[in-house]
Order: sequence, then structure tokens, then C-alpha cells
Amino acid sequence: FFHEKVTAATVIAILLSLAGIALLNQTGDGTSLSLWGVTLVMLSSLTYAIYIVVVNKSSLRMSSVKLTFYVLLFGLFTIYGYTLAMGETVQLLVTPKQWLYATQLALMPTVLSLVLMVIAVHDIGSTPTAIMGAIEPITAVAIGVLVFGENFTPRLAIGIVLILTAVLLIIGGKEMSPHKITLAISRVGKRLAKTWRWKS
Repeated sequence: FFHEKVTAATVIAILLSLAGIALLNQTGDGTSLSLWGVTLVMLSSLTYAIYIVVVNKSSLRMSSVKLTFYVLLFGLFTIYGYTLAMGETVQLLVTPKQWLYATQLALMPTVLSLVLMVIAVHDIGSTPTAIMGAIEPITAVAIGVLVFGENFTPRLAIGIVLILTAVLLIIGGKEMSPHKITLAISRVGKRLAKTWRWKS
């Protein structure tokens, strides 16, 4: 819609990040994913992508904090309206511990994340911001392994390598030719193959 120039580095980075995220989210025990859940995730990703592009291309100019405030305010009214429409009640926070957790949840992964995302979109554009946002599942895997004792499998390792490669391609995308990208990927693949052969 906005006639952005699509480079080879961007296309390869998108494919690598999608493959990496698929590996990180694939069930390890072979069970099938919920079709409804996958649909909801795709719709959520689509609306988030539209939001990132609109923030980058909109003629509306305001500070990142102010824009984040209006986005969260709209989300508040939307959730409250949905709650009333479904006949549900709002559960109030009553203990200091609940308020502490709610405050941390509101500030760290919500307000701070959205403000920094808006700043990133304005500084580097929507496509690099979206691709570098693929680091989020890597964080989730790291927390799962280090905090909750989940198994770190070769599938997760390959997924992380693919995502980090995509991020590095975006960082140096303007200086990357298709030949250099293909050469770099082949070298990474050979090193991974040697590593797994050595371990086995």
C-alpha cells in the first residue's frame, strides 16, 4: 500500500523469523495446535502489524507517551465494554500484593513496551521493528528454560539461531547483497551441522 522497497535482506529476514518462530511455538510432544487458538494469534498479529504501519505512516504527530496513552485508553474502554456486553463483572484488586503485581504488569510489558515500540517505529521504520520484535519468543524460551526448568531442545536452538540471523540481516540489511546473505546462511548451516555431529 505504501510502495516500500522490498530488499533481498528483508525478504530473507521475514522468512527466517517466521521459520524460527514456528520452531519455537511447535509443540514438543507432537500434539496438534488448536485451530481456533492459531486463528486468534494470526488475527492478533495482523492487527498489531497494522498498528505498527499506521504509527509509521500516519500524518498524526504526537509524542510516543501521548500516543501510547490514547491506545491504552481505547483498549480500556473496549475491554470494559466487552465485559458489560457479556454480562460479566470486573474483579477489583483488594490486596497490596495484587496491586503490586498489577502495577508491574501495567508498566513493564505494557506501557514501557508500547512506548519503546512507537519510538522504534519512528526511528527505524515498521518492517525492521516488526522483525526485531521476533526476539520476544526467544525471551519467553529463555525464561521457560532458566526459571521454569523447561527442556532446551535442538529444535529451540535452531529456532533461536534463525531469529537472531533475521535480526542481524535487518541491522545490516543495506550492506547485504543476496550473494553475501546466501553465503552467510550456508556458513551458519555448516557450523550447526558440525556442532550436532560432534555432540552425537
